[in-house]
Amino acid sequence: MKILIADDSEDMQMLLSQYLRQWGHTVVVARNGAEALHILEETDIQFVISDWAMPLISGEELCRTVREKIDLQRYIYIILLTAKQERQDLVTGMEAGADDFIRKPFNKDELRVRIRAGERTLQMEKMLAEQNTQLKEAQAALRNDLEIAAQVQRNLLPNPNEQPFVHAGYRFDWLYTPAAFLGGDTCNVLRLDKTHAGFYMIDVAGHGIPSALKTVMLHQTLSAANGQAGLLKDDISYAPHCFIRPSAEVLYDLNNISQDENDAMHYFTMIYGLLDVETGQATISHAGHPSAILLHSDSSLEMTETGGVPIGMLPEMVYEESTWTLIVGDRIILYTDGITECENVLGEQFTMERFQDLLRQHCQKPLRDMIAAIHQSLVAWRGNSGFDDDVSLLVIERFA
Repeated sequence: MKILIADDSEDMQMLLSQYLRQWGHTVVVARNGAEALHILEETDIQFVISDWAMPLISGEELCRTVREKIDLQRYIYIILLTAKQERQDLVTGMEAGADDFIRKPFNKDELRVRIRAGERTLQMEKMLAEQNTQLKEAQAALRNDLEIAAQVQRNLLPNPNEQPFVHAGYRFDWLYTPAAFLGGDTCNVLRLDKTHAGFYMIDVAGHGIPSALKTVMLHQTLSAANGQAGLLKDDISYAPHCFIRPSAEVLYDLNNISQDENDAMHYFTMIYGLLDVETGQATISHAGHPSAILLHSDSSLEMTETGGVPIGMLPEMVYEESTWTLIVGDRIILYTDGITECENVLGEQFTMERFQDLLRQHCQKPLRDMIAAIHQSLVAWRGNSGFDDDVSLLVIERFA
């Protein structure tokens, strides 16, 4: 090991150098603290034996400077040599950053074992530094993977620039703010046939990767659109050659195929709805999810009755349907409880009442502006842009 001796006494320099070389160490000598600092800045030395009393910079100040004033990107183990005997001197040196002390005149064997102790400390520091580097690299790789996964999950959300029923006077937009990189919320608007849209909001229990994977699987299960038969519709041999399955029936079947005997927490809340774009009739079914809201252009609103057991909790559950008829200016609001249960710094929830007031206040704004205003209000209530739970909102509007 390479050891720096900082001492203004030539006799002490020679004596220490002789011992250290006998023990197989490489020796570098500095005649004072200032020279020692320069050597430490220009080399990779990690072990210093320094006299306390030196010109220009003392051993105590050398310790303090190494610990507090310069960034060497490595740990320096420092042993102070001193003739001081008072306990307060020992405290002062340790507070300055010394790792160990040897009192003059010193014993050769004592010096040897203290150097060995310092070597073990530096070996541990090196091992910890290597492990820390590996951990940082692993964290960076994981963060990159999570960012990619989050983008994939976000890409599954409906594209507001692709409005399948804008020609019929309907459009939608949404807000999605996960509590972490990956969230357990998702939503979608699907074209089932020429005159029917399916729409849903899902809140999977829990957070993080397991919940996010569940949302991806559910997206695949529910995305039977563009002519594909599946859970949401069936092909039939006679005109119109497509049977749109009722919302309550969809939840019933989805619940039965989502049972997991090995995981009692393997469930999610959901709203699924059907919209006939010709008549404006919307049929909505709940599975343990917060009520849907029908917001009128005059700022009045209606709410569906809550009910239904979350999907995956109990088999053979029967779900009910609520029906609305949309007129121009009406908006269907789907959301997760991350909005109404959003807590401020005092632990107070945002509440349904505040959410409804926001909807009334901004009901005349364009969809994107209304959603942005809601998000800004939640951030202001929260006190920062981070949330404890996923915050999701889907709005469908009849505009013509």
